[in-house]
Amino acid sequence: MCSGCGQTPENTRTEPPQRIISTLPSITEVLFDIGIGDRIVGDSAFTKYPPEAAAIEKIGGLYDMNREKILSLKPDLMIFSDESTATARTFSVPVLFVNHRTLEGMLESYRIIGQHFGGRIQEQSVKKQKELQNKLDALAAKRKGKKAVRTLISIDRSRGTGRIQNLFAAGSESFLNDVVVLAGGENVAASTGLPVPVLSAEGVIQFAPEVIIDLQISGENTAQNLADWQSLGGKVPAVKNRRFLVLTEDYASIPGPRTPLLVEKIVQYFELSD
Repeated sequence: MCSGCGQTPENTRTEPPQRIISTLPSITEVLFDIGIGDRIVGDSAFTKYPPEAAAIEKIGGLYDMNREKILSLKPDLMIFSDESTATARTFSVPVLFVNHRTLEGMLESYRIIGQHFGGRIQEQSVKKQKELQNKLDALAAKRKGKKAVRTLISIDRSRGTGRIQNLFAAGSESFLNDVVVLAGGENVAASTGLPVPVLSAEGVIQFAPEVIIDLQISGENTAQNLADWQSLGGKVPAVKNRRFLVLTEDYASIPGPRTPLLVEKIVQYFELSD
């Protein structure tokens, strides 16, 4: 098997897949965007969008898939993240790999999926990819020539403790890094060279971000969560100036057709920092 191709060679397939298993919410969103969401017979238990996906059979998460459920759905294609090759090998079903870890990889997945299906679907995939790229380019143009905003992206951390600890940040070669850079920011944690560095309070102070993007779960006590940052005092510009962008929307961590909504939100916030 290889990244971006299925176990079944293109020249032996008699017709495009009709029964698809999507293993990630982001993959499901792309499939709906190119017009083949109705071919998904099973998808991730974490998929919440689009609303039509609620009617699709759920197969569990990426690491606890229900094998019996998957086999009972009789798929003729499973689409995985290219990090999941070991898991994919355990299924005797044709597979396709995409990279949704980065913004570029997500955009490229439109081409990969479209090429696999061919015909009208391939044409639609190319069209949708261009539309998405154009939206992102237009948003990036709004910050062209402006000073990059030093930004820390907190993906997860111990919340409501009154201090900053166990902070997982978006680092280099990650979707959120790409989004922040596109929006006109500089991801301070990218310098670690790690995709998800774990930072201490001292590490945050050393990076001295001007803006902190804090991903939180919808329904949490935002005020209490933000109070944790005050433990850093005036040592961090973002804390001193109360420059926090709280994101509770699910699309903040799901690469796909809704990514322009995320970029636009960050661009608008950066505009306030000029």
